[in-house]
Amino acid sequence: MARKYCPICKKVVDEKLVKEGKKVTKMCPNCGYIFISYEIGKGYIESNNDKKFEEKTVSK
Repeated sequence: MARKYCPICKKVVDEKLVKEGKKVTKMCPNCGYIFISYEIGKGYIESNNDKKFEEKTVSK
């Protein structure tokens, strides 16, 4: 797991990885702040309710 700085908790925490089907979410274990959320096989990343298009080739 990666360690990240949480802007809500103001601490460095080990990010919690949650997989729900094809959706992957990396969040703060203390407060639930979402660092990043993405769906496997899609070409975009959701980060704090923002959708950012990212061109990439996805192999299945």
